Amino acid sequence: MRTVGMVLGIAALAAIGVAAQQKASGGDDAAIAKVRSTFQAAAKAQDAAGIAKLWAPDGTEMPPNAPAVKGRAAIERYYKDFAQQFMVHEFTITPTETKVTGDRAYDVGTYKRQLMPMKGGATMDDHGKYIVLLKREGGTWWLTHGIYNSDIPLPAPPPPTKK
Repeated sequence: MRTVGMVLGIAALAAIGVAAQQKASGGDDAAIAKVRSTFQAAAKAQDAAGIAKLWAPDGTEMPPNAPAVKGRAAIERYYKDFAQQFMVHEFTITPTETKVTGDRAYDVGTYKRQLMPMKGGATMDDHGKYIVLLKREGGTWWLTHGIYNSDIPLPAPPPPTKK
């Protein structure tokens, strides 16, 4: 009988622990959603400084068709350069999976954006997928790594020239 009581007591503690973790995770999910929505708003506004503020000081962005960009200053510069090349008309992020484990998390999803080249040309529709890693420090969630790529194929290379 005493063993049954111990097992029930351990099960009750485990249930409380799971419930506490789920409650904490719900708050973490909301905090991560806030990071995501803040990034989306800053990207729409082409606010490079606002985007950079979301990153850990040593964060690394891995944009498509470009080298990795490390550190807040470099990330801000990347987005300033991007804003000189393209005007963002639309930008939406749709998460498909968010997982929190202690002070680390990942967020996976898709994006859609509409870009207009600053030097003229047709507006481009782009859509693709992303993965970001986050860490919590001092109660704040920071982006540590981000990578995204388009579902739109690159233009085919021109045919070889005859010699």
